[in-house]
Amino acid sequence: MSIMRVLMLCTKYPVEAKDSYMTSELAGALVTAGNRVQVVVTDWNAPYGAPSSTVQKDGVDIFVVAPRSVRWLGSFVEKISKWVFSSVFAWAQMRRLLRNQSFDILICFTPCVTVAAQLAWATKRFRTCNILFVLDFFPYHHHSIGLLPGGVVFAVARRLEEHLVRKFDMIGCMSGMNVEYLCSHYRLQHEQQVEVTPIWGLVTPPPPIDRASMRKKYGLPLNKKIAVFGGQMTQGRGVEEILSAAAMLKDKRPDLFFLLIGEGRLEHLVEGCISSGAHNVIFHRRIPRTDYLGLISACDLGLVCTVTGVDVPTFPYKTIDYLRANLPIVAAVEDTTDYGRFVREHGLGAALPAGDPAALANVIEQVIDDPGGAAAAARSCLDQVFDVRRTVARIENAFLGLAEHPTSVRHGLRPRQYDSGVVGCRRTRNTRG
Repeated sequence: MSIMRVLMLCTKYPVEAKDSYMTSELAGALVTAGNRVQVVVTDWNAPYGAPSSTVQKDGVDIFVVAPRSVRWLGSFVEKISKWVFSSVFAWAQMRRLLRNQSFDILICFTPCVTVAAQLAWATKRFRTCNILFVLDFFPYHHHSIGLLPGGVVFAVARRLEEHLVRKFDMIGCMSGMNVEYLCSHYRLQHEQQVEVTPIWGLVTPPPPIDRASMRKKYGLPLNKKIAVFGGQMTQGRGVEEILSAAAMLKDKRPDLFFLLIGEGRLEHLVEGCISSGAHNVIFHRRIPRTDYLGLISACDLGLVCTVTGVDVPTFPYKTIDYLRANLPIVAAVEDTTDYGRFVREHGLGAALPAGDPAALANVIEQVIDDPGGAAAAARSCLDQVFDVRRTVARIENAFLGLAEHPTSVRHGLRPRQYDSGVVGCRRTRNTRG
């Protein structure tokens, strides 16, 4: 097929040589397939007001914009203004950079509100096939874990996100339950195509390591079993459950340690636990992805944990890294997600309901002592489900389907249905809010 010109809008795109994320891996795979990719990233973690910059990595043109915010009126105003002002500032910058260019495909990720101004301009300025990947359900998930209040704030956020979601021709969700949640909580347009698009990434094994040398480098015990959790130290990630399970096993299993890697609002809980005598808990702040893969390859088990009381289905991205490192997985997840069933059906480890640290401790013991055939299953699952090249093929199919109908999906024509996991769903009015 001909070269596709792709515009990607996002708020996370690592530009360091040793770092990567699903956005950068998708962009790189699109370039490897012979396409041109322009990324506009509002770097959510950059210092406020930092100058914009243009970078090229792996053949991808990247325009990096730092966030803006009002910081002297309290944390709530700072958070809300960051979402609004950052998008508006990035839109003004992007207009000057891209006004004389053209694109075939626009790719975006939820929450859409983080790039609202850029998205609104790009969908009017360019005649593109618009593709959305649903990585979380804003504002439902944020409200359920206490990061967003209810009432008027929630209602406005929901309306805005829904309005932006309706701008896309194709919407990819991580699993079947994610499709169901999207269709029951957002009013979609009838002609929008919704399909299962699993998370993606590079699936090659990391370079071989010497486990003893790697453990020594990061101050890990040389002759102990290690369960690792990698991710954000924030609400909704089950950090408290992991610490509770570690406390239960501290004396019972002196041969078992817990390693937590990441950054976030709950770092103080982990550090406080260690200071209080949890000698079987080790904490490392976030490190570049390449180094992270090497570090977890020196561990014995990967942990995925969420919390109870959340009705939003999830599918953690850390899964791919655990599988690349050949780690069996123990998943303590909410009942509203099909992630646990996925782990069991693919022979990747074990799953249990979230909210029971004692049960979590018990399952960790079982799996770390007898991982079964998880390592062999990991390789097969990576190739068959998570290979980023499969996502590139889905994007190409969506573009070809739109090209067959030049009047576009947004004018009422549905693209051809491909054998790529298209899922039909009943479009209903919101059942929440």
